[in-house]
Amino acid sequence: MVSKTRLIATIILSLYILSGFAHAGQDDLTSQFLSLPVKGDTDRVWFNKGKILYEQMDYLKSRNAFSKISNNAPPDILAESLYLSANCLLKTGNYDTAASLADDVSSKSWVYPFALYTRAMISLNKGNNMEALKLLEEVSKHTGSVLSFLRKQTAEEEARQRQTLALAHRASLTLGFMHLEKKEYNEAIKYLLEIPKESQYYANALFGLGWAYAGMDRLVRSVVIWETLFSSYPNSRYSLEVAPYIGNAYTQLNAYGKAVEQNGIALRYYKDVSAKISALIIEIQQGDIKKISTIINVYGNNEVSAGLRLYKGLLQMEEYLGQSGPDTHPDSESLIRNSIKKRQLILDDIKSAEVAHLEKLQKQLLETSIETTIRMAQNLMLEGGGQISSNMTFIDHD
Repeated sequence: MVSKTRLIATIILSLYILSGFAHAGQDDLTSQFLSLPVKGDTDRVWFNKGKILYEQMDYLKSRNAFSKISNNAPPDILAESLYLSANCLLKTGNYDTAASLADDVSSKSWVYPFALYTRAMISLNKGNNMEALKLLEEVSKHTGSVLSFLRKQTAEEEARQRQTLALAHRASLTLGFMHLEKKEYNEAIKYLLEIPKESQYYANALFGLGWAYAGMDRLVRSVVIWETLFSSYPNSRYSLEVAPYIGNAYTQLNAYGKAVEQNGIALRYYKDVSAKISALIIEIQQGDIKKISTIINVYGNNEVSAGLRLYKGLLQMEEYLGQSGPDTHPDSESLIRNSIKKRQLILDDIKSAEVAHLEKLQKQLLETSIETTIRMAQNLMLEGGGQISSNMTFIDHD
């Protein structure tokens, strides 16, 4: 399995910036879309084009679209286009201009905390960790509190609050793992404890908390946290990682019987996960994009995640161009057809890459199960005898 250090580094990296994705044949589609005439309010058209190109990860053309929005555009369009433009330049390495655009986002705009997060990522990329920490601390305080008790919120306002709250938790998680990487365990714990059970980042936080307490040699606390993670999120990639470490912690605590019990649980768990993966591989090959998306979210894979995002970005473009109905521009129809073909190629690549990823994971599970079985035998000897039951092992026995 992936080591703790590598996984922590991966978590931090994935929080910073989504990995790139090969855009074979993609440039023609985005160029056509950028130049295609679309009816409607000019500023709104360029804003919609910029967002769709952003989702397709063509950041240069997305920035091009946003730059055509006039200064007289509605404030919400101006603020969000500035924030997304800053992100585009961050992704392409133009940090100084990106910082300038992010700084121009009004503090009254709902995207202001998102612009602060972008500024923090720019600081990290420039090696200014202290500034990044301060900015992330500020973001973590934007918890999307109720806008007004005097009127009912609109669905859009509620959605924005949820996004802002998720961003605040993400900032706390990033802060926690940054301190964890530097072995500043008390600080890491402080930020990770800010993430509530309701957050989408709670499993990540439990994973980090376990390692923070382990770093302080508070193994009993680590075990409690990891067992909570293991039992509450059995399908999480983090549960796969902590399963063997729970047994290790019991061994270090001289609780050999508990270590044997936990390792037996881990082995049966690996066996169940491996069987589940075999079934998932069949589902992936059937090409249901919703199921594939769910599988990728559970078992990870940054490259495939980027491909999935491109697939969805193309789908957004097709839906946007198809809204014109009978008045659809002839070039739009051609672009839609080519986009559909491109999506099919991307889907084929996603299926192949994710199947390979899951097969590799199965192999890692087998290797970890062998190591766990050896530890079980050692703990049985220390505990005073006994044997490993066949139903504890990863591979079925006749």
